[in-house]
Amino acid sequence: MAEQSVGSEIGSPKRSIAGALTVDLEDWRCALSPDPRADYRKRPAPDVEYINKATHAMLEELDAYGAKATFFVLGEVAVAAPEAVKEIARRGHEVASHSPVHLPPRLIPRDDYRRLVLRDVEFLEDLVGTRPVGFRVPYMSLRRSDGWLLKLLADAGFLYDSSVAPTWTPYWGIPFANKVPYFPDFEDIARRSGQLRIVEIPLTVWPMWRSLPGLPIAGGFYMRMWPSRLLRYMLRDNVRKGHPLNLYIHPGNLQDRKEMIENPTFRDRLSQYSRLEEGLPRFRDIMREFKFGAVIDSFADKIPGRRVPGDRIA
Repeated sequence: MAEQSVGSEIGSPKRSIAGALTVDLEDWRCALSPDPRADYRKRPAPDVEYINKATHAMLEELDAYGAKATFFVLGEVAVAAPEAVKEIARRGHEVASHSPVHLPPRLIPRDDYRRLVLRDVEFLEDLVGTRPVGFRVPYMSLRRSDGWLLKLLADAGFLYDSSVAPTWTPYWGIPFANKVPYFPDFEDIARRSGQLRIVEIPLTVWPMWRSLPGLPIAGGFYMRMWPSRLLRYMLRDNVRKGHPLNLYIHPGNLQDRKEMIENPTFRDRLSQYSRLEEGLPRFRDIMREFKFGAVIDSFADKIPGRRVPGDRIA
């Protein structure tokens, strides 16, 4: 994590929340290109020292800007670094699930995945005292035909998912999905449904035209790719038009240097190593301009049945 002073140039207080900030809490190596032959039962252990340091640094950044966030916590990370997850909850942030393991769900047998999700939910609830109601799929890897997963989440008691990116990238995205919160059709999750089972909170794109895919601007590599002034203009334009933001960040996005892995793929070179020096300054530019809350609060009017912090589900 870059060694820079935190919040040294914070601007004037913002009047109202512009949307949600989300943190995918994981070891940065988790985000390397997935191996389609990977066995979920033989996962490498997360780097606990890295997780603890990255969590502390992220929490200090959020405190400096008076922001709250939703932390989508990877199950294997929660098991390895439980104190980091407890500290997230202690500081008033929402703890949600980022899946039990960092693999696209389609690589895991469905019965096994259901069992893992239910075990993960119980573990997080015991850890922080609140049952998670939000979920995010690793790699934003939802496909239009993955309604089985949203149904599984709804059956498990989740109130919302935030995995759909209504854009196109070489690696993920559902270009013509809805760009505002909606109840997805389990037959085609890009479409709205009358089944009020689970709300999809899509990632922010620009522009918000219904008939065209939006540009990816919500976070990660794209936070570093766009020129800072242009990125903030696109975000500001969404807020001005009444579209709350839903942004994401990984702890690794704020590192200005990383160890080089052996034989990185083109995807990994681009997403993990390009323009690293821009990550933290871009993040702080955004934090100075916009006020953020957790998903469960920023989109409270879109999530029927939302529970207040501290509630436990029987």
